[in-house]
Amino acid sequence: MGQMKHIHYLCSKGDRDGLINELISKGLDKVSDKTVEEIADGFIEAYNNVEERKDEPAFTNLQKIQSRNVEEYDGKSNESASTDI
Repeated sequence: MGQMKHIHYLCSKGDRDGLINELISKGLDKVSDKTVEEIADGFIEAYNNVEERKDEPAFTNLQKIQSRNVEEYDGKSNESASTDI
């Protein structure tokens, strides 16, 4: 689940380049006939779709999961940054 937290975080920030690098580092660029750019764009599109439709019953729980993942990842990221000082 940690990987999805990072992917949700990158999507929430609109960090396409970071997402592409993450997908390549996990070898996900080799699991499809799509390019890694297409895969990244698909993740971002899916993330944004859930955010846009968060008030619809079918998307409420998905949006909560995405938000929680982003908050948890961002919190851990900030913790490690403050301990690096």
